[in-house]
Amino acid sequence: MQAFDPGLNTQIIGLGIALAIGFIIGLEREWAENKPVGVRSFALIAAFGGISALMLSETGGWPIAAGLLVLGMVLVMHLRNRQLEGITTLIAAFVVYLLGAAAVAGYWLPAIVLGGAVTVLLHWKKPLHKWVDRLGDRDFEIIVRFVLIALVILPVLPDKNFGPYEIFNPFTTWFLVVLIVGINLAGFVAFRLVGARAGGWLAGLLGGLVSSTATTISYAGMSKQQRSLGPVAALVILVASTVVYGRVLIELAVVAPDLVKTMAGPALVFATVLLGLSVIAFRGFGSESETELPEPDNPARIRQALAFAALYVVILFAVAAAREMIGDEAVYAVAFVSGLTDVDALTLSVAQLYSGGETVGFDAWRAIFLATLSNLLFKIVAASFLGSPELRKWMLGTGAIALTAGMALLLLWP
Repeated sequence: MQAFDPGLNTQIIGLGIALAIGFIIGLEREWAENKPVGVRSFALIAAFGGISALMLSETGGWPIAAGLLVLGMVLVMHLRNRQLEGITTLIAAFVVYLLGAAAVAGYWLPAIVLGGAVTVLLHWKKPLHKWVDRLGDRDFEIIVRFVLIALVILPVLPDKNFGPYEIFNPFTTWFLVVLIVGINLAGFVAFRLVGARAGGWLAGLLGGLVSSTATTISYAGMSKQQRSLGPVAALVILVASTVVYGRVLIELAVVAPDLVKTMAGPALVFATVLLGLSVIAFRGFGSESETELPEPDNPARIRQALAFAALYVVILFAVAAAREMIGDEAVYAVAFVSGLTDVDALTLSVAQLYSGGETVGFDAWRAIFLATLSNLLFKIVAASFLGSPELRKWMLGTGAIALTAGMALLLLWP
C-alpha cells in the first residue's frame, strides 16, 4: 500500500485557495452587468493556473507560461467582437490564473491578499471613477511629486552612514521623508474624498492626518472670525492632537518596532484622556454640526520634503552631540525644543538611534512623549493667542487638564 504523501495535503490546500479566489472574483464579475466571464469561468481559470503550477517541480515554469498563452488566445477570441468592452475582465482573468498558480506553488498569503485586493478594486469601479473625475491639475501634480519622491529619488540614494558620529544615512533619511509624506498624502486623499464640509470629529481626524499644528492655526483663525465656533474648534484641535499618537505609533512600527511595546501604553492612555476632553468639547456645542474643512497644503512639495529631511538630520546630530558633550539627560531638552514645531522629526530621530542600539542612558519613549507634550503646549498657546476668547477658554481649560495628565504619565509610568 502506498504511503500517504504529506505534500499532497499542501497541494490540495493550495488548489482550494485557488478555487476560492477564482470563485470570489468571478462572483464579483458575475454580479456586474454585461460581463462575458462569470463565477464558474473564473473558478476554472484559477484551477487551470493551479494545475499548471503542480508541474513546476518536474518540468519547470514552462507549463504556466504555456497555459497563460492558451488562456490569452481563448479569451481574446471570446472578446474579439466586443472591442474594448470587457478588457478589465480579460485582465482580471489573467491575474486569477496567476493567483491560482501562486496558491498551489505555496504562496498562500500573497495570493489571498492580492485576491482580496483585486476583488475590492473591481467592485469599486464607480467610486474610483468618481474620484478620478474629481482630480484637478493640483491633485495630479501631488501624485506625480509623490512618485518622484518615493520611486525616483529614494532608489538612487546611497545606503551608507556619513558625517560626524556616522549617523547620517541618505537612504534612511529619505525613506522617512517618504513615510511622512505618505501619511500626509493619505490625509489629503481622505479630505478630497470627504469634501470641504464634515463633522467636527471627522475634521479633527483628517486634520491630524495632514498636520495637527496647521489644523490648530486654521481653526483658531476661523473661531476669531466666527466666535460661535469656539467649542467646535476646540473639538477639532483636541481630536487632531489625539491622532498625533496614532502617527507616532505608525512611525515607530516602521522604524523601531520594539519601541512600540513601551510607547503604546502611555500613548493610548493619554489619547484616551484627549478623547475624553474631546467629548466635553463636543457637548459644549450640543451636536456634531457641519464645519468647513480648510483646504490642506500640498503634502508632496519637494521644498517641504527637503525641509523635513534637514530638520530630521539636525535633530539626529543634536541628539548625538548633546549626549556626548552634556550627557544622556540632554536628549530630553532637545526633545522638548524640537517638539514645539515638529513631532515627526524627533520621533524618527530617536527611533533611528534606538533601532541602532544607541539609546542607553535615557528612555526613548519618554523623549518622544515629551516632544508630543511640547507640541501640545505649543498648540494650546497658539490657539489661545490666535483664536477667539471662547476658544481660549476651552483650550486653557482642557489643555491644563491634558498637560497635567501627560506630565503625570511621563514621570510616573514605569
